[in-house]
Amino acid sequence: MSSLKGVENVYTQHQPLLMQTLENLAKGKLKEGDYPTVGSSMQTRDRPNEVVVFSIGGTTYEESRSVAQYNAIAAKDGGMRVILGGTFVHNSDTFLAHVAEQMRANDMHR
Repeated sequence: MSSLKGVENVYTQHQPLLMQTLENLAKGKLKEGDYPTVGSSMQTRDRPNEVVVFSIGGTTYEESRSVAQYNAIAAKDGGMRVILGGTFVHNSDTFLAHVAEQMRANDMHR
């Protein structure tokens, strides 16, 4: 267990799965079958300059914040730029409502 001493806000220590995926993309470690690319000129080992991530079903404020922080660092280092989009931006209320709606839909199909 890691120590929380000196940590101002423990909730900002979490990184969304999206960030791990983007880091693997930047390192050329994503499987082409799981993450296809557009166009034939790009090899999976090549590092892209710009990536568009579109989340069907919605994205979160945490993902947006993490991508903004990533882009700020990438702008200084000349790294890849990430554009984040989605069908919806979730907060805790909308996320829980969406989960409840999915549970009701699953119950109706049983």
